Amino acid sequence: MRAAFLLLLATPIAAQAQTPVPVAVQSVDPALLAKAQPIAAIILPDGTMEKMMGPMMQKMMGPMMDGMTKMPIREFLKVGGLDPEQAEHLGEGTIEEMMAIIDPNFRKRMDVIVNTMMPAMGRFMGRYEPDMREGMAEAFAYRYSAAELDQIGAFLKTPAGAKFGAGFMELAADPHYIGRMQKIMPEMMRAMPEIMKSSAQELAKLPKPRTYNDLTKAERERLTALLGADAKKAH
Repeated sequence: MRAAFLLLLATPIAAQAQTPVPVAVQSVDPALLAKAQPIAAIILPDGTMEKMMGPMMQKMMGPMMDGMTKMPIREFLKVGGLDPEQAEHLGEGTIEEMMAIIDPNFRKRMDVIVNTMMPAMGRFMGRYEPDMREGMAEAFAYRYSAAELDQIGAFLKTPAGAKFGAGFMELAADPHYIGRMQKIMPEMMRAMPEIMKSSAQELAKLPKPRTYNDLTKAERERLTALLGADAKKAH
């Protein structure tokens, strides 16, 4: 249960660091890119990711954990795949109440994880800020015309524009915004079983994955080569 809870909490952050699936992108005009690069530099200045993923995210995760742990266990298990009808037979006990019995140091343990993982994630993401800035500049160059980029650039040179640009990325971790998202989270968790039904219906139409015994000899050998170990034992 604790591992599943940690995974759920880490999902919004981990999603930002997952290995991206290659997507087809169109080339951009070098002249437009040159106009867009200073804009991206203002919106994503050096140190932004470390600041967001470090102190700002640490402040955000505490209240988020409080909201999550106060959820009834049955709602959490529904998201994990427990049949809703079976879940309704469970009591109203919360995750917080359960963990107080199983692990009295649960909250302290969570605090340690958050206070070490988030800064480390920030340092990791900070190494890729140049790539992120370039990607942002390319997106701007693709989406906006030369005249529009000039107007955006001019605005960002004003005092209000500079303040807006430098703090734009941090809006995602602003307490006002996060507070609203926290209110949505319990409702989203309760709605997840119903949301997942549409996927389950479509998945049921697909053939079930093959087992090791269903594979041909060549496929088994190929699988063993890919795993670097006996595929049967790995299975």
